[in-house]
Amino acid sequence: MSDRVGWGILGCGWIATEAIAPAIQWSNNGRLVAVASRSLRTAEAKARQTGAERFYGTYEELLADREIDAVYIGLPNGLHEEWAVRCAEAGKNVLCEKSLTLSVPSSCRMAAAFTSRALRLVEAFMFRHHPQWRIAADLIGEDKIGPVLIIRSDFCGRLDRASDHRWSKQLGGGALWDLTCYAVNAARFITRAEPIRVTAFADARTDEEVDASTQASLEFENHVLASASGSLKAGRDQSVVVIGSDGVLEITWPFAPGWAPTQVILRRGMEERRIEVGGANHFLHEVEHFASLVANPSRSAWPAEDGTCNVAVCAAIEESWRGGRTVDVKRG
Repeated sequence: MSDRVGWGILGCGWIATEAIAPAIQWSNNGRLVAVASRSLRTAEAKARQTGAERFYGTYEELLADREIDAVYIGLPNGLHEEWAVRCAEAGKNVLCEKSLTLSVPSSCRMAAAFTSRALRLVEAFMFRHHPQWRIAADLIGEDKIGPVLIIRSDFCGRLDRASDHRWSKQLGGGALWDLTCYAVNAARFITRAEPIRVTAFADARTDEEVDASTQASLEFENHVLASASGSLKAGRDQSVVVIGSDGVLEITWPFAPGWAPTQVILRRGMEERRIEVGGANHFLHEVEHFASLVANPSRSAWPAEDGTCNVAVCAAIEESWRGGRTVDVKRG
């Protein structure tokens, strides 16, 4: 491996080419070697757009490139397992777009493929790399709001294109696997614990439809209660509120703040403290962090099992809203 980690990108969607690719180019420890699409013409156009050194019209060709150490998988959720495992078999580390996959057995197969080869597999929840979350975690860790009791979290937006893969059940679409999963991940990040059971509702009319909106209640092993919601047909909104025994902490734009400055708000009684956080590119921080993990195999951070745990909660949420009952979270 050279001083810079060589990256390849599978899939040429918006996040891959407009967020991840520029972040790799701006990073201090990575280089964008190649992009791949099922269409050679698309791959060539995206290579020109992103400044990738080369392009491929098949995913297999990218995996055969010896200069690529890490692959960002930006494919639809339903394709993640196949191509992550194939990356592992080709000796590539993987930063996999959320959701990691769609079931616990699938996530366990993915994790095993990487663990057995001493490779990295990380689920790409970029929000965790924004400095506002470090500030929030420090405030909670310093007991500024007392023990955490309740967490409220939501991530909503409007997706009007009927042909978008996020409306396809086969490809792992729906609000749960696209947006509500962020709220689940945030609650797990804040508590450093795992939910033990969930009760959820969604607005799908039949078992075969994906959920346009999802609302879930989570009970954690440390007795924290959380609500997690997301929608693909609502006005743009995102929020995280953490209620403790002595105060409240709020992150105003927790998941996709863009480059704009944000605020972490701390309330204790009648007092309110607003902590201004400068604009940041959490995609840049994410790819630099992942490249540092690839370069230093002994460093322990965000293992594949973290993604497996998030999948387990989301799978329980889907089982709950489809079956109309409370479901225990089952882990592999």
